[in-house]
Amino acid sequence: MISALSPELGKFLADSVSALAVQAEARAVLLADIAGNVVVNTPYSDPLTVQTIGALGAGSFSATREMAALTGEESFSSISHQGKEIGLHVRGIGDSFLLLVIFDRNTTLGLVKLYTEKAVAELAPALHRASEQTVCSAGGQDARFEMADTVFTPV
Repeated sequence: MISALSPELGKFLADSVSALAVQAEARAVLLADIAGNVVVNTPYSDPLTVQTIGALGAGSFSATREMAALTGEESFSSISHQGKEIGLHVRGIGDSFLLLVIFDRNTTLGLVKLYTEKAVAELAPALHRASEQTVCSAGGQDARFEMADTVFTPV
């Protein structure tokens, strides 16, 4: 869990999420913790929808992890949902974070998966550092946010 995020690390996470959205030709990308709290996201039509998608995506991913355990698999790293017009790809990053990529029929799941894997490799070390930061080490009052009293906004 992230208790504080330095401005530099916050910018890195935001830039990485934005780059993934462009590369994967996604409608939106969300980086959330395993509980579904959105840490950073690209703009989407409705901020409330972003929080809801984060929470529901985390719940779905958690259920998938339990199914993996029941079948003897250590874990499943991703899940995908595809409808007629919209798709959603959810990829775990370690045990604590998720990338949720919302895409439409103008892109392919293969392209989304390819660039999501590249983003995971880039984000995993940064998220590990972020989870070790304290408010003081993140810059004290200049820290980007404190989880307890922040409303997350799109970058």
